[in-house]
Amino acid sequence: MRSIFPVPEQDEWLSVDEIAKNLKMDVETVRNWIRRKQLKAYRFGRDYRIRREDFDAFVRERATTDDEE
Repeated sequence: MRSIFPVPEQDEWLSVDEIAKNLKMDVETVRNWIRRKQLKAYRFGRDYRIRREDFDAFVRERATTDDEE
């Protein structure tokens, strides 16, 4: 049976707690980014999950220098 919401199996999903810990920031800061639609997330019940590629893009967009210089 095919899912009506296909999710590629290779996607890695991160929790709000994992992102907060990785960035050494408060969990509420991460939730605020999600609520403001700055960080793309998916809600499952009461929990948010963020695809690794969306988190990586979020971090890259906030770089203060260009890697190509």
